Amino acid sequence: MTIMKRYLFIAALLGSTIGASAQDYHLSQYDMAPMYLNPALTGMRFFGERMPFRISANYRSQWQKLQGKPYSSVAIGFDMPKDEWGFGVQIMDHIAGAANFGTFQFLASGAYRITDANSKNHFLSTGLQMGLFQKRFNPGNLIYENQYTDQGFDEGLPSGESYGRESIFRFDANMGIFYKYTDPNKRFDPSAGFAIYHITTPNESFTGQKHRLPMRFNGHVACDIHIDEQFTLTPNGLFMYQRKAMEINAGLMAGYNFKDSPYNLLAGGSYRHKDAIVIHLGLKQGTNMFRLSYDIVTSYLKNFGGSRSGFEMGMIYTGGNSNPNRSSSTVPGNSF
Repeated sequence: MTIMKRYLFIAALLGSTIGASAQDYHLSQYDMAPMYLNPALTGMRFFGERMPFRISANYRSQWQKLQGKPYSSVAIGFDMPKDEWGFGVQIMDHIAGAANFGTFQFLASGAYRITDANSKNHFLSTGLQMGLFQKRFNPGNLIYENQYTDQGFDEGLPSGESYGRESIFRFDANMGIFYKYTDPNKRFDPSAGFAIYHITTPNESFTGQKHRLPMRFNGHVACDIHIDEQFTLTPNGLFMYQRKAMEINAGLMAGYNFKDSPYNLLAGGSYRHKDAIVIHLGLKQGTNMFRLSYDIVTSYLKNFGGSRSGFEMGMIYTGGNSNPNRSSSTVPGNSF
């Protein structure tokens, strides 16, 4: 393997894994991208509350100091309910490194509510996503050993490298299940979900050799603890496993409802095991939400890019300002 091919391999690997413990890219505000977290959340209304539609948008920028160019992630989703069904689409794009190694996804998502619509305590749904992803890179942005001369670097010289493909498209599919329990007479509203991604294990190789994208297993839990009518605490956790790589998140969000006001102040923190501490701050109006977060690196990568890593924004708009019966400080536990 030439130096250039080694460099390309490392760039692609970093673009998929840096700042995370799995090969898929991640979001610190994973609960602000419901369809990316679990297909079973697509268009789901919990316990009879109104949700005409839902628009979610996420932006993440990280690791600018590593190469002077940030690694960026963008996710946009639209979903809506129809009787016991939920339908939606999500678009995601992740760009990393000097070669602009990118992963673009377009997925159609659907979910079905298994429990009866009149159920006042139990909610169970399942979901499926199918669509395409594209992986791409731009070798022209890289530096090659053949371009170094006795007089220095000359980018006009040929690279001496030949690539069969610079872009591939593949079919992909994901599925999941989600459960939530609530009781107005109790303080606790727990929820849990499990999803499997890349169930078709598509070939992601740019060459003639096969390299299967491994399945990712995703489990998430949360529990809204209603201290009183104004104050809610939500401990939450996320576990992801993909080809012997794990990512573990544990956090606590707090929501405070201003008296005689539709607004809730959100604040909290989380810890991504052996990676980063994340600080969250946001504002909630009814079922609409806006959040900011910032990652503080705790892993060895801080020796290369400093302790400041990722900045992230998340937004959810549901087409109305109605307040749910039970307020929540995270989205999957939210009573839409």
